[in-house]
Amino acid sequence: MTHSSDTTRRRRLNVGRIWAFVVLAALIFIAVFPILWLVLTSVMPSNLIMRSDPTLFFTPTLEHFREIFGSGREAITTYLVNSIIVTLVSTICAVFLAVLAAYGIARIRPRGHAQLSLLILTSRMLPPVGLVVPLYLIASQSGLLDTHLALILPYIAINIPLATWMLQGFFMDLPKELEEAAMIDGCGQVAAFFRVMLPLAGPGIAAVSVFCFVLAWNDMVLALPLTLREAVTLPPFMSQVRQEEGVAWGQLGATTVVVMAPVVTFTLAVQRWIVSGLTAGAAKG
Repeated sequence: MTHSSDTTRRRRLNVGRIWAFVVLAALIFIAVFPILWLVLTSVMPSNLIMRSDPTLFFTPTLEHFREIFGSGREAITTYLVNSIIVTLVSTICAVFLAVLAAYGIARIRPRGHAQLSLLILTSRMLPPVGLVVPLYLIASQSGLLDTHLALILPYIAINIPLATWMLQGFFMDLPKELEEAAMIDGCGQVAAFFRVMLPLAGPGIAAVSVFCFVLAWNDMVLALPLTLREAVTLPPFMSQVRQEEGVAWGQLGATTVVVMAPVVTFTLAVQRWIVSGLTAGAAKG
């Protein structure tokens, strides 16, 4: 009787695992299929894109990439360079300032530091669209409109709160004895921070950098009104990929692949630190 019940239990467990696998596979397919179709569209001949019976079997072509980097080579190159400059500068500055702020809160522990951390995080909850009008007025009156700084400064301000809140948990996890040991060995406070604490916080910095990078690279809410021509980044440029007969889906797919490639590359480069960074950096204190 016991053997029969154990067998039934194992069968139910196996059936449950199969259904869990099926559901997981379906969710992965739903998430990945649009990206896969977008990549296929970028290398699909134009005469096949709008067919009523789409096909997965065709001879790939780079015509759409030649179009966005060919006749419009100077324009799209300018947009790509603008995105790289704005994203890298804002990410580096935001992460650097967030590291200093998080380390100060974690080590000094000022009175009311828990409330201070919550206040910092609360400031991140303001949606970027609510900042469009004041930022536009400030940029236009200060002469920063349609410049890299018009985007870099807001991105830094938006990214610092969340980055500080996440990194604070990392520095609270690191024992003070490590700094004290480094200082006994002859390091000053600053040297101990850069030589000991900063490398140990590498996973948190990697995870935070991904968040900051993605926000700045993909943003269109601020980039569209704050840039006109000289400092336009790739997301606003994507909305202009049109022809007289309608949307140029092939060019749009190629442009989207170009936009996704740096994010995917950067994320894969730091992926081994991301998991530990996301799990170990929970708010503490």
